[in-house]
Amino acid sequence: MLRRVLDIVAFALAALAGPCVSLAVTNSSYDGYSIRVWQTEDGLPQNTVTAIAQTHEGYLWIGTLGGLARFDGERFQTFDSGSTPSLPDTRISALFEDREGTLWIGHDTGLVTCYRGGRFEVLPGKPGVRSKVAAISADENGTIWLLRTSGMMERALPEGLAVAPESSGIKLVRFARNAAGRIWFSVDGGAQELNAGQFNPIDLGPAHFSGYVRGLCAAAGDAWWVVRDGRIRKRIGGVWTDDRGPWGASEINGSLELRDGSLAFATMDDGVHLVRPDGSVLVFNHQTATMQNWARVVFEDREGTLWIGAGAGGLSAIRRTEFTVLNPPDNWQGCTALVVAPGRNGALWIGTEGAGVYRYFQNQWKHYGEKEGFNNLFIWSVAADDKDQIWAGSWGGGLYRLEGDNFVHRPEFDVGASPTFALQFSESGRELWLGTGNGLLRSQATQHTWLLHNETPAEATVLAITRDDRGVTWLALGDGGFGRLVDSQLQRFTQRDGLVGNGVQCLLPDGDALWIGTQDGGLNRFKAGRFSVIGVSQGLPSKVVCHIADDEHGYLWLSTHHGIFRVAKEELNRCADGLVPTVSGQVYDKNDGLPTLEYSGGFQAAGCTTSDGRLWFTSGKGLVGVDPSAIRPNTLVPPVVVEALRVDGQTVAFGGSGAERLQLRPEHQRLEFQFTALSLAAPSKTLFKYRLVGLDQGWIEAGTKRTAFYSHLPAKNYRFQVIACNNDGRWNTVGAGFDFTVLPFYWQTWWFRSVAVLLAVFAVGWGVRHETRRRMQRRVEELEYERGIERERARIAQDIHDDIGSSLTRITMLSQSVRQDAEQPYHATPVLERIHNTALEVTHTLDEIVWALNPRHDTLDSLASYLVRFAQERLGEVAISCRLDLPLNLPAWPLSTQMRHNLLLAFKEALNNAIKHAAATEIQVSLELGRNEFVIVLQDNGRGFPPEPGSIDPLGSGRGGNGLSNLRRRLARIGGHCDIASAPGQGTRIAFTVRLAIGPAHVLPDSCI
Repeated sequence: MLRRVLDIVAFALAALAGPCVSLAVTNSSYDGYSIRVWQTEDGLPQNTVTAIAQTHEGYLWIGTLGGLARFDGERFQTFDSGSTPSLPDTRISALFEDREGTLWIGHDTGLVTCYRGGRFEVLPGKPGVRSKVAAISADENGTIWLLRTSGMMERALPEGLAVAPESSGIKLVRFARNAAGRIWFSVDGGAQELNAGQFNPIDLGPAHFSGYVRGLCAAAGDAWWVVRDGRIRKRIGGVWTDDRGPWGASEINGSLELRDGSLAFATMDDGVHLVRPDGSVLVFNHQTATMQNWARVVFEDREGTLWIGAGAGGLSAIRRTEFTVLNPPDNWQGCTALVVAPGRNGALWIGTEGAGVYRYFQNQWKHYGEKEGFNNLFIWSVAADDKDQIWAGSWGGGLYRLEGDNFVHRPEFDVGASPTFALQFSESGRELWLGTGNGLLRSQATQHTWLLHNETPAEATVLAITRDDRGVTWLALGDGGFGRLVDSQLQRFTQRDGLVGNGVQCLLPDGDALWIGTQDGGLNRFKAGRFSVIGVSQGLPSKVVCHIADDEHGYLWLSTHHGIFRVAKEELNRCADGLVPTVSGQVYDKNDGLPTLEYSGGFQAAGCTTSDGRLWFTSGKGLVGVDPSAIRPNTLVPPVVVEALRVDGQTVAFGGSGAERLQLRPEHQRLEFQFTALSLAAPSKTLFKYRLVGLDQGWIEAGTKRTAFYSHLPAKNYRFQVIACNNDGRWNTVGAGFDFTVLPFYWQTWWFRSVAVLLAVFAVGWGVRHETRRRMQRRVEELEYERGIERERARIAQDIHDDIGSSLTRITMLSQSVRQDAEQPYHATPVLERIHNTALEVTHTLDEIVWALNPRHDTLDSLASYLVRFAQERLGEVAISCRLDLPLNLPAWPLSTQMRHNLLLAFKEALNNAIKHAAATEIQVSLELGRNEFVIVLQDNGRGFPPEPGSIDPLGSGRGGNGLSNLRRRLARIGGHCDIASAPGQGTRIAFTVRLAIGPAHVLPDSCI
């Protein structure tokens, strides 16, 4: 009794210090069970776990003295008064989910909270009822009942909590509920049943030792387990039907029947007792499972994992595993188990790296060290011959054989200082083959023959020896690849032949194929002279394969540096044949009770198969065994939940019954989808696939990641979907998902596009109209050009007819006159002179016509040169002085033929008029340049003329002549103008101004003007 009181005090102190407890998450195993613990550093809100429940979605809810947590196997989401104001009390004492999916939460302070639809709600209760809520449950009608530590029962009514008057006057301690909703109570040492709201005593029969009921839990069917009279017995109706054996003095805090029929009891001072159907008992406490002894709550989830809240030790998960881990009492003296071989009597012989040999037989261990004959304790090979004699090869110490209770050195097997990696006996037992660091030694009676020797150490090392069904011997040659031995002749296979890596550790013949485990190239298959590789990219968990075993059930088991891998041979062969890209085997790791992920390799006996079909693998943390026939896959597909959507770092609400389709703004940058699968058996092995319908063409392999990211989605409707599989590859192909819409930018809306289409139609119409007008205008221009050409041809023809024709006619007439006066020379001489002058005029006229037609002269500089030459010649004939004022460098501005022709005619007419009418002694010709225009000026010093209207036009042929008007008309044709300034006695100034439509490259800068 004193011890129990001390334990209670110790637990209370631990509970008060609970938030400060910081222990690492541990993975361990105990007698076929894997154990894992989560604490505050892993996300648990507080280390004192007081209540556990699993809701219909599959989440595990954990109540602690520091808040409520929702757990998906990988992540905790915490709810407390700080993060959740609607949860006013963070000290949780009870949890229960009703058939409507509402989670009922009891608190230390007596409050009751409901969680439904993602919201917390505090239930009103009768004032003064403030004792702690000890348990919550529902009867067969769905009515919620609450048990408080005061022994009072309450019923949840629509208007709130109400005390059940039926419970007054009795002291209720704890209750149990079966699947049908029947509730039994432990009351004052007896038992009662809640029936139709009434508490009815249960007759448990006469007591043989003590009638005090110490524990109650529901059994399968309509049965109950009762701890009474120091026994654990099952009661159906009024009959005791099963007895699980005695029960000690430990107080029971909670109990339940597991799916496999075992009973779990949470005790006050001795951890959790697991009573198996055969009556055997396993105890999980601080000695066996690093768990505190005060177990407050036990709970089994739907996948069969047992969850425990013990003391202030956090949350523990205990799961049955088919793996067995063997370690001797001295724990291998701190050394690594390297090799293992079975004996005929069922014993296991284990060689170690520095601790000699161990034998495990009938749950007993025996050690063989220096006292038992070994002078070298590094044992790298063990084997049993046909007489069940045990042989052991050491590192540098030779070969030993067990004789009696001691290992005796056998010097006749002279391998020198070379280690012995492999021992292989023939089927007859008459031959022993030794694989060493110096080669292969075959022993027959007293004859010892080296079949492979005297090569370089890398090429002579033999790590493994095996024979196939055809009697062919295969050798693993370490860093030298592998070899096939036929008639004492070795054929070696290396990377040059197609092997991925030369480091070969293990071999397994399989019919007409050979499986090859390598040091860094994964698994290779050699078949029909061809190599195939199955590596990490094909689904292998590790590139290092230490040992390969065939379980005779269609599976290969591979020990690696990343756990033990089980994969179907059919799938391996399909992958090796190129029919499938990957293999999908099962990886067993610490979650399955394995002590380590790295296993021993490089020795033939790194694993073995015993006569009962069990497979054994060696590691640095013990000997690991598994019964392949007992492997039961997890057939429950995991529920899949999309937990959150974050848009640019902000969580947005989505989904829910009757919820409107989620709409996202178009300017979003990044979408983050958070999802989970609620498989708690081995959550680290849960695999996911997701897709965004409307964007992705197929499923995206997410592996174990529980988050998907997208950015800058185009405006349209989408559906996000995610599916998942459990640790045994069972897929939930329905999965979860939700629909949403990315809204368009305004320029992506229908009305904007409609307006844009209308504008586009208008623009096209306008463009067509504009193009039509442009073409018409161009056609008009072409016609005008053609008309201009016709006019120019007509002008040329007219000029030829008027000037040249008339001149030639005159020459003809004068020539006729000369013929008549040929006999009178003095009459012919004046006529010949006139013929000569007329011919010169024709020549000048033809020169002008040719110059005007030549396109090479369509520039300003050419025009200026011609006008200057013409003025000099014309004025020279009449003895009038000619002064020139021209720029030194004239720009090569382009001029049309029409422009040159009109300027030339206007210039000639102005010059001829000055010669005929001005009576000038000097005429000045100048050229002035503007930015995009030029001015040709003729200035004489003649008599001038008055500017008054109606005066005689000295540039014409008489009053009212056409001289001035001709000049202005000619300039107007080419887009220019003519300015005439004159006064009597002051001469006349005529300026021809022409503006050109030239490009920026021809415009003169101001500095050149």
